[in-house]
Amino acid sequence: MIDVDRIDLSAVDPDSMETTVLKSEPSSYDIDLDAFDHFLVGAAMKGASDINIGGDMRIRIQVNSHQKLASKRELQFKEVQAMLAHLYKGNDAFSLISAGRQLDFSYEKKIDRGKSQRFRVNATGEQRIGTNGVQITLRALPDKTPTLDDVGMEQDLRDKLEPPAGIIVVAGATGHGKSTTMAAMTRCHLENMAQSRKIIDLQAPIEYTFRDINTDRRGMASFISQSEIGIGRNIPTFAAGIRAAMRRAPAVINVGETRDTESMQACIEACLTGHLVNTTTHAGSIAEALRRMAFLFPPDEQEARSFDLITSLNLIIWQRLVRIAGGQGRVALREYMVFNDQVRERFLDVKPLEWSRIVRNVFTDAESDKNITARTMAQSAERLVESGEVDREELKAFLR
Repeated sequence: MIDVDRIDLSAVDPDSMETTVLKSEPSSYDIDLDAFDHFLVGAAMKGASDINIGGDMRIRIQVNSHQKLASKRELQFKEVQAMLAHLYKGNDAFSLISAGRQLDFSYEKKIDRGKSQRFRVNATGEQRIGTNGVQITLRALPDKTPTLDDVGMEQDLRDKLEPPAGIIVVAGATGHGKSTTMAAMTRCHLENMAQSRKIIDLQAPIEYTFRDINTDRRGMASFISQSEIGIGRNIPTFAAGIRAAMRRAPAVINVGETRDTESMQACIEACLTGHLVNTTTHAGSIAEALRRMAFLFPPDEQEARSFDLITSLNLIIWQRLVRIAGGQGRVALREYMVFNDQVRERFLDVKPLEWSRIVRNVFTDAESDKNITARTMAQSAERLVESGEVDREELKAFLR
């Protein structure tokens, strides 16, 4: 367990570019892993969203989208390897990286009996000064499951989050809150006392554990079963997890990321057999998200699979986190489109290469047609500026 009294929060001062992580710099490759754990927890408590570690470089932490130095000297390669083995809980971690693997896993450090700090960890091979090394990125995960209010979910979307079946997609770049938004949606399902549900949650790695919801203690019929995706984890692939989930009689299947043909096809199959699927994808707009999902399929299958995709879609949200006025924290800026029968019909009439034009037309028509629920980034940006949540300068790239 972590002795909170030992955590020197001043050692992770986000107001200073010259911060100190460990009071005693290791003089050998046998680093003080207990002190390393205290640093990780202390950085998270001080507000660091990300911690970046690599050989022959100083540790960096990210606070409010700004990188800060967090060690007085560069780490040696063998020190980084020792840190990686400690986080991965296996001495073969660097061998896997050297073989071309990328590692995605979670790391949890217990603080006391009722509290722990969790991190999402990515370890990727890199070249530094002509040597094979590894870059480790730790994302601090909150122990509280967010609500729809916490993520600023728009009111006109809230009654669209619980259809009986179909696909809901949250798109965006890495680090822009997709998993947090999905966690809030899942909490909404769990706490809906009028509709009890079994939820299968597939993540790589698991970020939110939903322990604070504790459906058993609160007498809630809904419950969640979580599996971590990856070689050596609970299930090897998302596609395998989705197909296994369909034999487990869930109402909702959460898919951490739809990243390949097999997982996209499995998502569609799940929807067509009466399941609600919540998933994420990396994209720079709604139009790009649609194209990317369609183009996951081979050319000779795209026409048929695009039809299945459009008929399965319920909602696409594209979001980007922006700094709130004053710079303390971030808020989600969202573009979204609800796929009702009227909207679906427009996409079914054209090929995927023309979907960008249809997206633009739907956004234009939504301004005057009350049967269409859609909002552009520019419209969302104007609302955030008008409400005073975000400065106009921060959103000038999105404003009309």
